[in-house]
Order: sequence, then C-alpha cells, then structure tokens
Amino acid sequence: MSHSPLRGRSPEMSLILQTFAEAESNRGGVILISGEEGFGKTRLVHEVSRIAEEREFTLVRADDGTLPPRADDRPTLTVLDDLHTQTDQALLRRLTADLASLRHCPHLWLLTLRDQAYGLDVHRFVRALDDWGCTRLTLGRLSPDSVQELFTDILGAVPDAGLTALADEAGGHPLLATALATGLREDGLVRVVSRQAALTSTVVPTRLRSTVNCLLSEQGEQVQDVLRTAAVLGPEFCLGELSAILVDLPAVALAALVQRAVDAGLLDCHDNGRLTFRNELLHRTLVDSTAPSVRQVLLDAASGPGTPAAVPGPPREESAAILSARAISYLDEGRTEEAREAATALFHNRAAVEDASGQGFALVVRSTCARLDGQPTEALRLSREAAAIIPPGKSDFLDELVTIGVALELSLLGEPDEAERLLRKAHCWTYPDDTPPSGLALATVAARLLSLKGDHQRADRWIESAMGVLRKPDGALLPLATTIQALAALRGGDLRGGDLCDAEILMARRQDESLSSHRVFSAQPEWVALQIAAERHGAPWAVELLGRRYADLVTGPLLFTEEPGAAPWLVRTALAAHAPRLAEQVVCTVRNLARDNADYAPLSVSALHAAGLLHHDEGALTRARREHRCPWAAAGAAEDLGILLLGRGTGEGTAVRQFTAARRLYEEAGALRDASRIAARFNLPTTRASAPPESRPVVPEQELTHSERAVAELVVLGMTNRQVAGKLHLSSYTVNYHLRNIFRKFGIKSRVELARCYQDGTSATELPVVRVGSRPEPASRPSARPA
Repeated sequence: MSHSPLRGRSPEMSLILQTFAEAESNRGGVILISGEEGFGKTRLVHEVSRIAEEREFTLVRADDGTLPPRADDRPTLTVLDDLHTQTDQALLRRLTADLASLRHCPHLWLLTLRDQAYGLDVHRFVRALDDWGCTRLTLGRLSPDSVQELFTDILGAVPDAGLTALADEAGGHPLLATALATGLREDGLVRVVSRQAALTSTVVPTRLRSTVNCLLSEQGEQVQDVLRTAAVLGPEFCLGELSAILVDLPAVALAALVQRAVDAGLLDCHDNGRLTFRNELLHRTLVDSTAPSVRQVLLDAASGPGTPAAVPGPPREESAAILSARAISYLDEGRTEEAREAATALFHNRAAVEDASGQGFALVVRSTCARLDGQPTEALRLSREAAAIIPPGKSDFLDELVTIGVALELSLLGEPDEAERLLRKAHCWTYPDDTPPSGLALATVAARLLSLKGDHQRADRWIESAMGVLRKPDGALLPLATTIQALAALRGGDLRGGDLCDAEILMARRQDESLSSHRVFSAQPEWVALQIAAERHGAPWAVELLGRRYADLVTGPLLFTEEPGAAPWLVRTALAAHAPRLAEQVVCTVRNLARDNADYAPLSVSALHAAGLLHHDEGALTRARREHRCPWAAAGAAEDLGILLLGRGTGEGTAVRQFTAARRLYEEAGALRDASRIAARFNLPTTRASAPPESRPVVPEQELTHSERAVAELVVLGMTNRQVAGKLHLSSYTVNYHLRNIFRKFGIKSRVELARCYQDGTSATELPVVRVGSRPEPASRPSARPA
C-alpha cells in the first residue's frame, strides 16, 4: 500500500500539476522541495516522476552525473535529489547558467533539499533559484487530522482514543507515523471492532524500529550512540548528564554531535540549556530497543562519579527511588512537564524488571500531570492503563497505596464504577459492608466513591472513623478527606445552617494546614468551600471570593475536568450576582476545554449546559439534562430547563415535570438540601426518596442510579450494548456492567422483561425511576405558580 507524502497537502500538488502544464506550454520551471529528514522528499520525487512519465516527459537524473539537456524541444524532467549533499561546483555553476534559458523551453527541474543542512555553494545556488522564481514547497509535519486519515487508511478502521494518543507521539512526522501504523498492522498489535481500531499491546512494532534505525544511520554511528544514551536519561536531559556517561568523548566533540542531532530535527534545544527529543515516539523506540541491562549500566553511570558502570543485574532500587522522588517533587512544585518526564523514565525503569506497582505509580503521576494540564482524555487513558497493570489479589502496603492512587484518579475523571472495580480487584474494599476501611487514604477514596453515589452520610462516618489514626502517607489526602465531610454537610446537613457553619470553619482550617505541608492535586477543596460560601453568604460574596481567592477555578481546567456541574453552577451564580462577564468567561473557558478534548464527554455536556443557561437555549438544556452522567449536574440542568419554561409561560405542567425530575435526581445524588429547596419552592409533593440514602429500598426494589437509568432508557428503545456505549460515550464493558445491575434490581433476566417494566406509550427520554411491580407516578400540579 502506498501512502503519499502529500496527504493533506492538496494545494502543493496543485502547484506541481500547474508547473507541469506550464512546461508543456514551453514555459519551463523549477520545483524545489525542502523539509526535514523523513518528511517524504524522496517519496515525493518518485510520485512526481510517475506524473512525468504519464505526461510523456523524458526523465534525467542529474544526481548520477547526467546533465540536463540545453537544446531539446522534448518535455524533460531533470531530478536532483538531496541537493544539500552536492559538492560538484561545476554542476551547480552549469545549473545556475541554464536558469536564463529555462523559461522558454519545455523543461522542468525537480530538486530536493534538507533544511539548514547545506554549505555555501548550495546556499548560493538556492538563493539564485529563489531570485529566479522557483516553485518552492516545504514539507512540514502532518496535522492531527492528516495523521488520523493516514492511520484510518492503513489500518482500515478509525483509531480509538488510545491509538490516537499513541499516533500523536509521532509529532506529525510522516515517516514515523507511517511506520507506526504499518508496523502495528503487520505485527497484529491492533484489534478492529466495528470499524474502530484499538491497541492490544504497547510493544514497539518491528517496522518502526527498523525505520528509526534507518533514520539514525544517516547521522553516523557517533550520533546514534549519543541519542541512544540520551534516551535512557529520559525525554529531557542536558549535556552534563551525557558527559557523565560518555566520559571517553571530549566535551567539544560531544557538543558537536548533539548539534548535529539538533540540525537534523531529532532534538530540540531550549533556553534553559535542556535538550528534548523532538518526537516522543522516537524516544520511546530508542528506549525500547535498548537492552534492559544496557539501560541500567547507563543509568548507573549517570547517577554520579565513582559508580561502577559495568555491573550486570537488575535495576538498583535507589535508581527508581530517585526517579520517584524527582517526579513527586516536580509535581508538588507544579512543574508538570518535568514531572511527566521523570515519571516516564521511572515507567521504563520499572518495566525492565516487570514491577507492576512501579509502573502503575509512574502512570498515575503522568495521569495527574495530564489532568492538571487540562487533558482529561489522556489522563483517563493513562489511569486505565495503570488499572490494567495492577494485578488482582491482596498486595502489600505500598502496592495498595498505588492502587488507591489509581482509583482516586479514576474517580476525579468521572469513572467511579471503574475505581470501585479496581479496589475490589485488589481486595482493598468490600462495599456495601458498613465497616470503614482502615487508613485514611483508603477511607478517603472509598468515601469519595460513596459520595459520588449520593451516600454522603456514610462517607462522612468513614472519614470520621479513619481520622483517629493518621499515617504519614495518608497526610496528602487529608484536605480531600475533610472536603468530603464538608460536602456531606452541604448536600444533606441541617437546613437551619448549623452544619454549614461548622463545615465552613473546618474547610478554612484544613486549607490553612494544607498550605504548609501538602499540595492537593484536585479542585475539590476550593470548589466545596466556594459552594459553602455561596450558601452561607449569597452569590455576590461567592463571586467576590472567585476574584480574590479562587480565580484559578475559572481560568484553569482542573475544576471543569473534575466536576461536570461546576461550569453551569458558576454561570448560575454569576448571573444571580449580576456578573454577566464572569458568566461569559466561564462559558468561554469550558467551551475551549471541550473543543480541545472532544473525546471527553463530561466536558462537552458541561459546556453545552453552561452555554444553554447563559443564552436561554431550551434545546441545549434539554440535551444537557439527557446527556449528563452525573446526577447532580443532570438535576441542575432539569431545574434550569424548568425555570426557563416557566418564565416563557409555555406550559406549567411541562415545567413541573422538569422540577419533579430535578428533585428526583437531587435525591439520587444525595443532595437532600437541594431536593427540599426545589420541592418547597415549587410546591412539589414529598416522596419516599426524600429520606437519607441509607433508608432507600434494597434490591430488587432499589432505585436505578442515573447511569443505570440512562442505559435502561436506551435499551428499551431497542439499542444494542454497542449502540448504547456509543451514545453515552461509555465502553461496552461498562454498559454490560450497568445492564447486569439493572436486571438484578428488577429481578428480571432479559431486555424484553425490562421493556415490560415501563409503562406503555411513555417517552423513553422522560422515563422516571421505575420499581418492580409499579408504574411511574404522575406529576402533581403546584397549588400556585412559582415566582
């Protein structure tokens, strides 16, 4: 299969064809193609030569000593590949002299040139070509869309998010991207299901290794040795670190070799003196193709003078410890790029000895970096990769901490079910047993999962029980633990406000304590504190706090990534405080995040909801109400839609149905304060679900969760698991998991029985909570229209 270097570059091909047409009309021309090594210059020469043969041009190869004809009326294409290597001054002088007569004959010249890699004679010739008016084409990197098209063409299927992320590591390099896609297909490292390709292994394909070897072979053996050594040091390094390993190479010679790699586009040099690989895929391939024993010898040599450099054996623990400490230190300082690079080096270090916990820890750090940088899709991919690495069964204390860290990341990325399955797999937690987990770290993560399920009271008790014994590794989660307690007071505490006052004091104290000890890699503490402030002192005070203390919540990505209901809440609060510019800023920020993370559904729905609220868009609010996976966020969308409908006077009954749905969703989220508020405001009847979550009926009459109800609504419409997964942006495995729970709660065994549980003729998009043996209750009209 042939893959053109002009993929995604149709304007360049149009210029080439236009130049051919002019040559056929006796107006000769010059096509000068420039670009970095591996960007497809030689392949493009073959493609243009094929076009010349089809148009019956005579082909002349000037690079093998044949000179182009001077007095020939036949259409001719003269090719000079790799002009930057030319040292034949006579040939260059002859070509320069022939430029004057080229405009009046059917002759074309096709020349290729590597950027910034030629001497003075070639430079003068290129300047003469530019002055003459040659057609100059620069082959740059492929755009993400072009890379996606390339992979789809080679694999015969659209790459999924994980495969797309791997393709992005090629940095748009045409040769590397093509070698990666072709190698994955040849080695059987991808699985195609329903026209979507997914990775089955992280092994570097054989073709990619060969391509990288060929790419480096042109640079010479010494440059290759320098690059392979540098790769072991991590994606970023400095000359001093290289010099400590390559002690037999003079510093001046080493600098010259590094400069050659920079000129070839293989390395980048930054203002701080650090060097990085231009393509992460190149770095990954070099590391993977270096034997583990060789990697360790190099790492030992880099650890300091006097270290034996030829000691065989597995990687030393102190090497991993240093990398781990470096990653955490960078993360604490907010230097995510450096933390990511240290974690990547740690991952490869631990992979050499098949240390699953070490690899899992490295992936958690990288996931946290991606989340902090506003890349939730990448963060979720890394967290899932870490979860897959962790082996089943009980493990030791350090392994458990890694498992807890992965579960926390999954919960912060909106996947509590996956987090719970991971904790169960590692025998860390056996919910719904009411026995609190031992240790604050596990109790905090387990309590957060309970909180996300609406069981705030139990979450509060578990945190309170674990607070009695604090171990040093637990301290980093202390702010998050107290945040969960404060959220329990906010969502389900005493409506008279006593609990909120206690929660507000607790949050302020814990935030002051955390400033001097641990950085919290989550927006939860500030987010809950802001909500408490709004509840206690009103929207204007909350808006003032946003500008004075919590500005990062609006300008940064963290809150919107973790909380799909945050952006609409901020818009609602800003409008209530008569701060429309703040509302517009929130919408703009979350829209940009959603655009940059198109595969992360919670952000897209959040942006839709926030914009619908700001612009009074009924359609947007309806979609948000339907597509939110978070019950609390969905409840907010239903309430916003009801208020909009009521204000337009389009039908009190329709608005009341939305308020009833909002109250039910608030109850499911354990937000009893919100449920009572909306019931009182719109005179809605109380329901059995208004009791605390713990008093809810158990199976088989237990209420469906918001996610389970969303799955059920689509299943009763006749959708397959795969169709439901695509609609809700879930995996088929997760849909199957929800469906099993639905069947268990209803006490049924088939989709047909599930359909019978719903009232005939009811719209699937308006289906309320359904219990076995009961029908949906009709909404009651309020006694008076709410103001």
